[in-house]
Amino acid sequence: MIRFHDFQVDVQTYAQRGKQNDFPLLKRCSHCQTKRPLYRHGYYERNAVTSHQSYRI
Repeated sequence: MIRFHDFQVDVQTYAQRGKQNDFPLLKRCSHCQTKRPLYRHGYYERNAVTSHQSYRI
């Protein structure tokens, strides 16, 4: 399942914060609507590219 979240920061700030970003707590399954917190399987790195720089986020 992919959930989009607007962190309201630029890519550089997001990259600097890393695991300290304000990740949302998912309190309900968007598929079946069960009202219980979803288990988060962890943090994984990926790439972000802007016109000025590339980041490993």
